[in-house]
Amino acid sequence: MRKGLTAFLIIFFVILAAGGVIGVDIYMSYKDVEANYDQFTVGAPTFDISSDNTTITVTATVGTPKLGYITKSIRLDIQLKKGGTNYGDLQQTTIKLGESAPVEFVFVLTSADVSSIGSGGTITITIEISAVPIYFGIPLSFLAQDLPPQDIVIP
Repeated sequence: MRKGLTAFLIIFFVILAAGGVIGVDIYMSYKDVEANYDQFTVGAPTFDISSDNTTITVTATVGTPKLGYITKSIRLDIQLKKGGTNYGDLQQTTIKLGESAPVEFVFVLTSADVSSIGSGGTITITIEISAVPIYFGIPLSFLAQDLPPQDIVIP
């Protein structure tokens, strides 16, 4: 057999084996999402309101299960809503799967909210999170999971 054909066959089988390993890992990741859905957790958020009551920094710990065998990340798309309408811009952050990590985001209050908080009132914000796994730097949108919305009351 010629050297060129031998090299081609070796490369072909390496690519075939890598494709098989990746395919099995994607399948295992999908099964792990189904089996461990309850391990996607968002801890109780903490709030840091600026001294002039115009911005709030929210920090919450997000926990994720390990999926499959190959290390992956997850992109969290975080949308805040008030009264069913978007409150601020969509915020994104990326964390490694299988870890718990603090996620921090900042949003600016409207003047009506500043007045409400300043007079001792509260506002209710709904946090909607969509989790998109990232595999070798490629977002796998078909595995995206929407976490249940959470209402937070800001004192």
